[in-house]
Amino acid sequence: MADPQQEVVVTDENGITFRLPRLPEPLPELDPKGTGKLRRALQENPRVNLSKEAIEAAAGLFADPSRVARLATHQDGLDGLTPQPTGSATLLVLEGLAFADALLPVLGNPRIAHLTQAPSTPAQKAQNDSTPAAPAAAGMYAPDGTTLLAQLTIGYDSVEDARRLIRTTVTETLKQPGADYSDSILVNGVMTPVEAVLAEVTYAHGEAPVVVPALYDGTSRCTSAAKTRHAQSGLSAEDLRAKVAESFADVLSLSPRTRRTRYGKRAQDVNAALERYNLTMPALRDRMTQLVPVRLVVGAEFGPASNASALPDAIATAQSAKHISVNPWSEPAQDLMTAERIVSHLNRQGLVSGAFVGLVNEDALKDEDVELLFGTGAVDLVRYDRSSDWVEPLWRAAKITHTLTRPAVFDEAKRFVRGDRGLHIVRTDRYAGYLGVVIDMSFRFYKPKTTPVARRAWRDGGVLSKEVLGSWELVVASAAELRARALKGDADARLTLQVLAGTALIADGIVTQDSGLKVSSGRVPYRTTPPQLLEELLRAPHGMRQAEAVLKRFDPDRPGGTGNHARYTYPRVDHQGRVEDDGAGVAVLTEADLHWQADPEKSLREHAAREREKAAESRAETPEERNHRRRTYLMRTLGEAQRTLDDLHSQQAQFPHGLGAHPLGQRTDWDQVRSLIRKLDDTLIDSRPPLESAPSAGDDGEADGVL
Repeated sequence: MADPQQEVVVTDENGITFRLPRLPEPLPELDPKGTGKLRRALQENPRVNLSKEAIEAAAGLFADPSRVARLATHQDGLDGLTPQPTGSATLLVLEGLAFADALLPVLGNPRIAHLTQAPSTPAQKAQNDSTPAAPAAAGMYAPDGTTLLAQLTIGYDSVEDARRLIRTTVTETLKQPGADYSDSILVNGVMTPVEAVLAEVTYAHGEAPVVVPALYDGTSRCTSAAKTRHAQSGLSAEDLRAKVAESFADVLSLSPRTRRTRYGKRAQDVNAALERYNLTMPALRDRMTQLVPVRLVVGAEFGPASNASALPDAIATAQSAKHISVNPWSEPAQDLMTAERIVSHLNRQGLVSGAFVGLVNEDALKDEDVELLFGTGAVDLVRYDRSSDWVEPLWRAAKITHTLTRPAVFDEAKRFVRGDRGLHIVRTDRYAGYLGVVIDMSFRFYKPKTTPVARRAWRDGGVLSKEVLGSWELVVASAAELRARALKGDADARLTLQVLAGTALIADGIVTQDSGLKVSSGRVPYRTTPPQLLEELLRAPHGMRQAEAVLKRFDPDRPGGTGNHARYTYPRVDHQGRVEDDGAGVAVLTEADLHWQADPEKSLREHAAREREKAAESRAETPEERNHRRRTYLMRTLGEAQRTLDDLHSQQAQFPHGLGAHPLGQRTDWDQVRSLIRKLDDTLIDSRPPLESAPSAGDDGEADGVL
């Protein structure tokens, strides 16, 4: 036999050569006696607080049970359990080598939690049944009903629902940039321990519950190892991901005895190849991926006031500490984890109710919970539909926004974030970003193109204007009633309308992050942040009517806005709420329109300044181009003049009882305006193009029959 320290060269199915610095060690054989020792050590250790079934699952997880049993043995007040302080609890961890296929992602993967979301409404369920999100896990009590265990419970509707979650988690994890370590694992194996907790998986449809080691950190490593193990020539990347995902799902229904027997056979094959110094690629794949180092929670020390949320909170703290500061996930994943921890903390402090936590988690809510959140008689208005158990997404967003911006809640939430993330200050726009990833849970699956844009807008303040952060009450009413009350000066109705419509406009990519590029490219007339724009918009009667139209059009189950991705658009309305016609049909609402509606004078002023800058910069402009630009400016100016005149006209009814002066001033003022209009009309008639004149290329104004 060759020297085991000699370099090993192995060629894969595609002819790619891998060089190993030395021959790998053999896989350990099954050790049933060691498993028995470990089981007894766990049962007798007073610091281990697991159920009988969880101890059985823990003992069967380790491939080196004799060594781990020594760590688990408690003698003279000492053992080898590693304490891990997490704030709400101290986790007691047992380290060893685990059978890789025994570790399951039944808790989902926070790394991708911002990507996938279970369809929560009847319409969503009808359209899609393959993108589930993990249910919320809870702590467990011992049979005495008072002692907290160091294990979780998580409920699914059925075994198939759990399998679907596992498949989706594995597939989406492997798709994430930087989450596939398969090349490194093939040569080095999994080097950094994964982390797991025992979880009892229950099923509403009556299938027998099972206790499994559930991954809460290291899902990427385990899925990458499985990808390495199952790779074969001729298999596409998509098919390989599907194969890996199915292999994880199958383990859920596999008995521990069958799983260990399967491992024993593979270990024999690998070790025989190593003995013959005939290391084939399949044998190498098995050798490097059958086992992974694991840190398993087997005990926990809780505070005296702890409840069933203590262990889930401790697990979340452990995840947060690692993946926000040390090995960071993507920003949306970090924000979602922080947001969930904010809500959990506020609930423990008694600042938000359990019903509110359910709303945030998109749990099914009973009618009494809905009325607790939104008020008596609100059920019919805020339900997605009367037959569903879910709240309509915009009303969910409004309640989340209102609750998490009440002064006492807002201050405590920011204090928690400062401590949790080590920040000196939490700006309002940063806080809004945490709200955004929670709010878009209701519709992000159906708006994939605009969701990243929307999240940037939320991180720029979202709907959190200064008034929204102040003292106001959420008004539960129809869009028409909210608009009517807002027009009469009801600030609560106006701010409710602002949050509802603002959420919709952000979700569909109409209101976007402030950027100088938007101005320089002509997309908007002036710079402003999303909350500033929305506040100005909803202070204008025109903007209130536009907000009403937005609420009537928003669809959480389809992509909307502008662009090729949109399945619906928002109509632009005039100051009386009538849908405008742009000459080619219904005018489609754009972000620029919102600026003009919010502050027409500033828009006109900034637009004119920009046009002057363009004229100065573009000396090579042709006469035709210059005329086209001037016609566009003329139309904007005339349109604003018409809107101003209509607004003045609408105030005539208030004179002389409501207004001290006529809206159009003295008769001489009126004569002067009329004279200008007549002169303008005469000039326009004198400049009328002949009928046979064809419109110039790209001349949108004349082509649409504007002039």
